[in-house]
Amino acid sequence: MKRLVTLAAIALLACSVSFAQGESTVRRTAGSNALLFTLNGLADLSGGDFMGGMGFNHFLSNDVALRAGVGFGMASLTSGTGTAEDKASTTTINVAPGIRFNLANNSNVAMYVGGQVMFGMSSTSNTLGGANDGSTSSTSIGVGAFAGAEWFPWNNVSLGLEYGLGLTTSSSSDKDAAGVETAGPTFTSIDLGITNVQFTLALYFN
Repeated sequence: MKRLVTLAAIALLACSVSFAQGESTVRRTAGSNALLFTLNGLADLSGGDFMGGMGFNHFLSNDVALRAGVGFGMASLTSGTGTAEDKASTTTINVAPGIRFNLANNSNVAMYVGGQVMFGMSSTSNTLGGANDGSTSSTSIGVGAFAGAEWFPWNNVSLGLEYGLGLTTSSSSDKDAAGVETAGPTFTSIDLGITNVQFTLALYFN
């Protein structure tokens, strides 16, 4: 069912490119800027982080834009009390700069493709009873490509449908309470398939 809904949405946007008429609302000229958000799905149109954080899109020239997702997070988990208190504090940073090229547009839909690179870092420190109990760190790097369509119901708002694929490699290391470091496994993944379709919301502000 999810596959059918997604394909139907793609077909709808494609038809809009061919048949929509009227005054253009598409933002594609040099200097246009937008904040980007990820929509959680057709059944739940609530907003979320773009690539784990804040997304930004800036057109360098007509139909050519730089975009980026930048994320930063901190979390802490504590269990027990006193000398049995076990605490884990985690910090994550994600950066995904990319470039986008508009291929075609009509009065309210733009079709585009692009590429991006992804960098990620995560660090978790552990304490037990207030004393150091080791830490874990990981890094990831990847490259990806994307293609999508952006529909402009209004001049300053767009809804988008985007498909992405990517190659990511990540590695990790553990350090015990004595400071002895041990290398963890290295993972490589290729992300393909219908699960990599995302819905986006863009708010243009100039």
